[in-house]
Amino acid sequence: MNDSDYDIEYIIYFELIELSPIGTSITQLINILPSSNWEFTFLTRTSVISYFLLDDLKGTITVKRRLDREDLCRLGICSCSNECLLKLEINALSDIYTHIIYVPIIILDENDNFCFFSNDIYYLNISENVPLNTRLILPIAHDPDQTPNNIQSYSIVSNNYSEFRLDNQLTPSMIIIEELDRELCDKYYFNFCAYEGISNQKRSCCTKIILTITDINDNSPKFQHDQQSPLIINISELSPIHTELIQMKAFDPDEGLNGKIIYTFSKWTQNDVTINKIFNLNPDNGSITLLKQLDYEERNNYELQIQAKDCGSNSIPTYATVIIQVVDENDCTPEIFTFSPSDVKFINNSIIYILENISLNTPILYMTVSDCDSNENGRVAMKLISLFNETSVVQLEKITDNTYILKTNIQFDREQKSFYKFTLFAYDHGQLKHSIENHFELYLIDVNDCSPIFENLTNYSFYIDENNEENFILHTFKIFDPDENDQVKLELKFNNNEQQYNHIFQLNEKNQLIILENLDYEKQSFYEFSILAEDIIGHQTFVNISIYVNDLNDNPVKFLTNFIQYELEENQNNYTFIDHIQAEEKDKYDQIIYKIHSDDLDQIKDFIDLKSNGSLYTKKSFDREQINKFEFRIIANDSLYTDLISIEILILDQNDNKPMIISQSPFCYIYNTTNSNKNIQLKLEGYDPDENDNGNISFSLLNPSSMNIILFSNGTLIVPPLYQEYTFDIYLQDNGKSNVLSSIYKNFILLIVSNESECQNYSILSSIQLDQRTFIYFISIILISLACFTIIILIICCFYLLQRHTRIKSLNNKKTPDLTPSFSSSLNEDAENDTLLVSSPSPQFTAMTTVSISTTTTNDSTRLTTFTDRTPTNKSSSLSSSSSATYVKMSHSFEDEIL
Repeated sequence: MNDSDYDIEYIIYFELIELSPIGTSITQLINILPSSNWEFTFLTRTSVISYFLLDDLKGTITVKRRLDREDLCRLGICSCSNECLLKLEINALSDIYTHIIYVPIIILDENDNFCFFSNDIYYLNISENVPLNTRLILPIAHDPDQTPNNIQSYSIVSNNYSEFRLDNQLTPSMIIIEELDRELCDKYYFNFCAYEGISNQKRSCCTKIILTITDINDNSPKFQHDQQSPLIINISELSPIHTELIQMKAFDPDEGLNGKIIYTFSKWTQNDVTINKIFNLNPDNGSITLLKQLDYEERNNYELQIQAKDCGSNSIPTYATVIIQVVDENDCTPEIFTFSPSDVKFINNSIIYILENISLNTPILYMTVSDCDSNENGRVAMKLISLFNETSVVQLEKITDNTYILKTNIQFDREQKSFYKFTLFAYDHGQLKHSIENHFELYLIDVNDCSPIFENLTNYSFYIDENNEENFILHTFKIFDPDENDQVKLELKFNNNEQQYNHIFQLNEKNQLIILENLDYEKQSFYEFSILAEDIIGHQTFVNISIYVNDLNDNPVKFLTNFIQYELEENQNNYTFIDHIQAEEKDKYDQIIYKIHSDDLDQIKDFIDLKSNGSLYTKKSFDREQINKFEFRIIANDSLYTDLISIEILILDQNDNKPMIISQSPFCYIYNTTNSNKNIQLKLEGYDPDENDNGNISFSLLNPSSMNIILFSNGTLIVPPLYQEYTFDIYLQDNGKSNVLSSIYKNFILLIVSNESECQNYSILSSIQLDQRTFIYFISIILISLACFTIIILIICCFYLLQRHTRIKSLNNKKTPDLTPSFSSSLNEDAENDTLLVSSPSPQFTAMTTVSISTTTTNDSTRLTTFTDRTPTNKSSSLSSSSSATYVKMSHSFEDEIL
């Protein structure tokens, strides 16, 4: 059934005359509804539906049983206080609509009952001395019909008696208007008639009244309350048996038997069998008690006529009417009547089956509630109780006072939860509430609305070693479908680029993925395709399959060449990167370890560092002049295979050495005059450890003592053929391209002598002069130290003397002797910046300073060389006359100077 709004049709009241023939058609509901295929059922669950027949296809309502309004009132099916109204509730269902139709039917009264008196003859007794205007209560006639079809009036037919006047009330009575005299007439006969119905259809019933005039017992009993109006009492239907309802007390002033009152029900009250079974009247005291418990639902009021009569002769009875109204108590439990739409399966009034894809707010159950109590006790409400305080899966909606509809409140999913419980709670509104609970179980019927689900919700990734066995079972897929009894099949799916996988992968009937061939990592290391899972109605699920082939060490490691030569400039920083040695390995994940051959390790371990990953570094800075080449072998090992490569590293020269002169100063040349008068040609030897242009030296002459000296760039020195001492500076420069280095040798001495002994004497004299200078240097240091110590002692003493005022005057006259040598200032002047070099006694060396071209010029006080006369001198010369002592002032930068 489609989800549609329910509707309520309030039909205009139908009126039906009671006693209508069986089969009488009241209405045809299909004529007032939209065109559709309708199905009609009664919602009403009371006994009223037993009187009607409903055509389930056309909705025709016809009379099924005899409808007697008086019987319906007596049975309490309808309330007859005003009108007899029967209520029918009918559910109309179609594929599109759901209507609840409310059909009230008024049963019209028909004058179908004849009036009657309880007795054919009534015998009344009255005393002859009854006072005037005494009211003699006459029996009443009965007619269960409704006004105006019931009793309308009374009359005395052929009333020839003037002593009496009829008071034509609904409770008839005769009033004595003239005094009675038993001696004149002891009996009166009346033909007493009651009339029912409207004027043109009036009917009557009659009875005979024989009134006997008795002798004087001239007081009749009188009730305490007004006898003209009935006494109405309300009695709870739950009053227990033997409860005294009321005591109808009457009084008679007569004495004896004439004053003793006997209470009885009137004859017409006694004719009501129900009253006799329920009520008991105590004849002695007029107390009315219960013989049986009242039931409001069976009968809600009783009219009792009480007769009080004394025991005297000619007693005249007095009548009083008691109307007992039964008060309804909340003694009935509400009832719930349910039915379901055609597409909802409802079992045992408690189990509901619906499809899981049922729409939101779809009706699944219709309910009516009833309570046989009246007023608030019979007003029933219903509410929904959800278990565990969770949001209810259904909602209850009120349609009429006693009709409800149950709708879905959520969107169901059987795969999440297939079973729910809830409770409908119906209760009345009485003081002591009665309630009823109906427990329901809601089951969801599965709909194939789910796709297959793989055990692994994400994609599958597999890792397998290469060279696997053929027909290798890689994985067994576990698939389930949350739907019930669903069947799932698997299928491999390849795209256009993966069609060649058909001969590699296969799925069998056990959902096992089989690898048919051996996989080779070097050919293909990764495979990707999809698996389709499909259920019987076409729900599909795809998962991606990724297969990673693990590389095995099945290929040997190999260098692409057997020999590599590297060129590396000298003076590089420590740990200079040379190269990354790389061997070829087809196996991707095999780790290759590189190491130096053990036979070559000792010779290069202090120079070359090889990391295990093949990175080749220097351990220190190389000097080509010390070592110019390394040769060693490297082994590559992948834990199974090895290969060998030879490495040669050539150290390239850099211009990092300054040129030096080999020839020593003083340079003695023995000139033999027998040779010739040609100029003397000498060869000065220089040295630069660098190679090529970096080691080629050019000589230049600076500051010669004679202009006759010529120095060629190749070191050839031309001097005149004279016995003489020459001094000059020699400037050396290499031919480096990127960096040119040079040196200056100052005060180079060239001696042209005639024999060897002159050279030796010159060397000895230089040594002695050097020793005198050393002595003077040390003596100066000692004197300076003594002077400083003396000054410190004087400062301490002066401070001490200032503390002693008695000694200050005597000490102030003393003079401090000046012990500082006269030359201390000159020594201290350059003490920090100068270095004193003392010549050694070597016969081949005379003190000389070699200064780099980049150094600062020495100050004028520096004495480069002091050359003594070649003639022998007095070796006992004092220190003060040691003019031959030589001070050599060196630059702070010893790297730029060569001694």
